Amino acid sequence: MNASACLIPGNLVDAAADHQETGNQTLIESFPSTGLCKLTIFENFNEAYPERYFDCPAIRVPNPAVSQKLARASLHLTMLSASFIADAGHFFAARQDSWTWDKLTSLALTSRVLTNDADPLDINNMLRDAAAAALRMPKLDTMELWNGRRGVAMLFRYQRAQDGQPTIITVRGTSELALGITVTQAWDVVAHQHCNFKVVVQTSSIDPDGIRCHGDAIRQLGLSTEIVRPVSLWQIFSEHRFRA
Repeated sequence: MNASACLIPGNLVDAAADHQETGNQTLIESFPSTGLCKLTIFENFNEAYPERYFDCPAIRVPNPAVSQKLARASLHLTMLSASFIADAGHFFAARQDSWTWDKLTSLALTSRVLTNDADPLDINNMLRDAAAAALRMPKLDTMELWNGRRGVAMLFRYQRAQDGQPTIITVRGTSELALGITVTQAWDVVAHQHCNFKVVVQTSSIDPDGIRCHGDAIRQLGLSTEIVRPVSLWQIFSEHRFRA
């Protein structure tokens, strides 16, 4: 299977960021013609930059157009991991009624609403949209929606039932993520469609003081998807130590 992984720099000033956005969209639009089956994209950033360079945003807001194009391009993939370049909310909102991810088994996306100060309604709306999309992913084994930055590490993971074990939803993070009744009901429907099992929700917490950067969040969350290559994660920690 063809696979691709890339690390994209973040923290760009406005002119460079606009140019990168255009390049990102052009790149994503080209994916269907390449025959790619697996795709990993990680847009890196460093929260220390704004303290040194005024024009650089600490955490760039993903362009909805990039998320929308990525959603369409992902229809023929078996695995997709997109971190910080796109937002799960925009990705799922782009879904059209005719879309089906026939081959997708693994999906990992970041979401800006997974924070300690987000409106619970926004979180639950995003998770319901995710469940609606999962119903159009008949081979889906794992979906991980997460976020990480200084003081924040949050994860929502859906794991399809395997070997007689129940379907597991993992909720883990630096703050409580209370799933609404409609969210658990929506994911029960997904689990029933995939394997006739109900969902078991497992929760655990992370000390926010131990999250100094998004690299710490990646390690502490225990993501099952390799959302960034080990050498790139090492570079993130090295840069954080240098810039901090």
